[in-house]
Amino acid sequence: MTSLDQRLSALELSILPTWVYDHDRYRFPWANAKAVQFWRAADRAELYARDLSDLSPAVRARLDGYVRVVAEGGTVVEDWTLYPRGKPATVTLHGQAIRLDDGRLAVLFQALPQSSDVDASMVRGVEAVRHSSVLVSLVDRAGKALFHNPAALRALGDAPQIDAVFPDEGAGAAIRGAIDAEAPWSGELKVLTTEGERWHRVEARPTTDPVTGGRAVLVQQLDVTAQRRAEGQIEQQGRLIDELNRSLALVEEQRRQILTLSAPILDVGRGTLAVPLIGRLDAERAGELGERLLPAIVAQRASYVVLDVTGADALDPDGAAALEQLARAIQLLGSRPILTGVRPEVARALVDVDLGEDLLVLRSLGSGLEVSRRRAAAKRRAL
Repeated sequence: MTSLDQRLSALELSILPTWVYDHDRYRFPWANAKAVQFWRAADRAELYARDLSDLSPAVRARLDGYVRVVAEGGTVVEDWTLYPRGKPATVTLHGQAIRLDDGRLAVLFQALPQSSDVDASMVRGVEAVRHSSVLVSLVDRAGKALFHNPAALRALGDAPQIDAVFPDEGAGAAIRGAIDAEAPWSGELKVLTTEGERWHRVEARPTTDPVTGGRAVLVQQLDVTAQRRAEGQIEQQGRLIDELNRSLALVEEQRRQILTLSAPILDVGRGTLAVPLIGRLDAERAGELGERLLPAIVAQRASYVVLDVTGADALDPDGAAALEQLARAIQLLGSRPILTGVRPEVARALVDVDLGEDLLVLRSLGSGLEVSRRRAAAKRRAL
């Protein structure tokens, strides 16, 4: 088998810079004299020693695509702006497959320099599109991809048909339909990319293919997956907050029901209301009880209110003060409070509290009800 040097000896005297690019090792394994001059190398050895692995993502994607094309027997022709020793040089590169001495695939490039009167803004525009992170594609009426910039190649692969990258039925037709529309079409679509399913904001606008002059669609895509996920998380958090608020409202309602059940207001007849207090009595609970008890005193025209603390927890200073305030409120409405079921620990808490002279303290709830009954009967006889 002839060596690479022998097979390419006819190109040694070519007036076009010609070189072989090994994409696996990022090296030039062969170059003619014009290529050595083009790349501003001291000699072939210096050019062959160059490490070309420091490629931008855009350049790497373009070269990956070239290797796939030439591996299938195709050729590539594309304008490039190369930078030998940092000096820009715009050329048209022709690439085709060639086998290295070890059998691996490489690309044989020939560079056709472009005339110096090429519009600088056009060259810059082309390079800007190639290095843009926005996915840019040109699609014909049938949906065939005529062009992918490197960002699109990285995300979509070769994708010969634009419809294939959109799993949602009708998405491809909507994009292709922009070719005859008066205004651009846009939307957010699921896209099958090389990194899996993503969300892209897609804009399709009618244009003209500069090669054939036929109608085409310029498709631009911007990855908005992170934004969609953030919006989804916000929406989910909103639902969780709503659910939490409903749960808190339910808990609050249940708490109020428990408070009501632990301090029921019982109409025992003869102008007497009985309130058995169960559990802890604090300022909050005394306030809640007052909101229910005071209107009941007025509505029932109760002359006596029996507050039974047999089932109440030991009172702390705040609880004793709350009981004092409740008793005074009852007295202000013209009703007489009767305190029953006072245990020793409750009595100790009430020592320093002024419950007023009208507060009657009895041993048990039964005693309180009996006293209120007798006094109510005596009042009726007096009338």
